[in-house]
Amino acid sequence: MKISNTLIVLILFTLSFSSCKKPGKDVLSRDALTGAWEELPTQSTSRTLIFEPGGKFTSKLKMKGSNDWFIMVSGTYATDADNVIVNITEEQERDASGKITKTPVNFRYFDKGKFNIQNFVLTIDYKTYPADAPVDTQAKFNKILPID
Repeated sequence: MKISNTLIVLILFTLSFSSCKKPGKDVLSRDALTGAWEELPTQSTSRTLIFEPGGKFTSKLKMKGSNDWFIMVSGTYATDADNVIVNITEEQERDASGKITKTPVNFRYFDKGKFNIQNFVLTIDYKTYPADAPVDTQAKFNKILPID
């Protein structure tokens, strides 16, 4: 009887420690980004991000009040923990007449980007490079939920 009680105590002890969550932040997967996200519009423009399964990325910039984008960039993305790496390979520009010009490019979007998602809001902290030195920048995007 004494051996079985000891065995039960050891099993319970093991289970209680194995179910404890380790400290630290949750690791977000690339799948957490999958879908469309819309930035809160500024005074004149709004930006939509589309993270597709398989690592394809698109961003569309529109004038406030317009239904059509005027600049669209596309490429690929990857994540590593809370880091997001977005490489842009093509830019498309739509002029006032609707003519689209495609240009191959090669640049990093959201340079040194870190992302976090809470309550359907994607926050990306990244570096921008105005005239003198790098600047810490933050952008927030609301999840565009599919309509059933």
